[in-house]
Amino acid sequence: MDLKRKYTHIFFDADDTLWENEQYFRDAEVKFTELLADYTSPEGVQQLLWQKQEENIPLFGYGSKTYMIGMADAALDLCGGHLPDRIYYGVKRIITDLAFHELEIIDGVKETLEALQGHYRLIVATKGDLTEQMAKYRKSGLARYFHHCEVMENKNEMNYLELCDKNDLVPSELLMIGNSVKSDIAPVVAIGGTAIHTPHDVVWVHEMMDMPENDRIIEVQNIREVLPYLL
Repeated sequence: MDLKRKYTHIFFDADDTLWENEQYFRDAEVKFTELLADYTSPEGVQQLLWQKQEENIPLFGYGSKTYMIGMADAALDLCGGHLPDRIYYGVKRIITDLAFHELEIIDGVKETLEALQGHYRLIVATKGDLTEQMAKYRKSGLARYFHHCEVMENKNEMNYLELCDKNDLVPSELLMIGNSVKSDIAPVVAIGGTAIHTPHDVVWVHEMMDMPENDRIIEVQNIREVLPYLL
């Protein structure tokens, strides 16, 4: 599929597309299961944590703050309704480490953005906590390549239609690049847009779904591979 001269804007997902993210959450899960090892099996801790996350996302959205609430809820259940000091401070330490980890830019991102800059209006389209996502965007050093950063409430069809309206585009003019099939690919093509899937080795269980069949989906292995389609 040749996309040259068909688009004026390119939207990029952020977490696990531009920079590493999910691996840090996985590392936090391991620390959490170790912290609660006296109460149940690692698998039991993990399943309860996932359950609490799914319950809390509709209420509190995405990000490390919601993750902290999920950990506290899971720990409270496992500890019989009372958190020992060791568990409370352990959870706090895990979340602090998660919130302030170093930002690692994914291989190929800078070269790709440098090549595309000037040919398209580049925009970050991410979801999650506004303060947290904007902090990562600024910390990344990638802001100089982008026109701006959109922090979306969610990434479903309605949100992408709103994104189009906000940027004076019709859905067929939407081109999204991202790693999550559920958030970056399926809803985009469902409204008539085009999506480029840049897979990541680690996928959040909440984001897992099968790739839809659609001729407006391009799959690459590294973000550098988008350039022949666009330049």
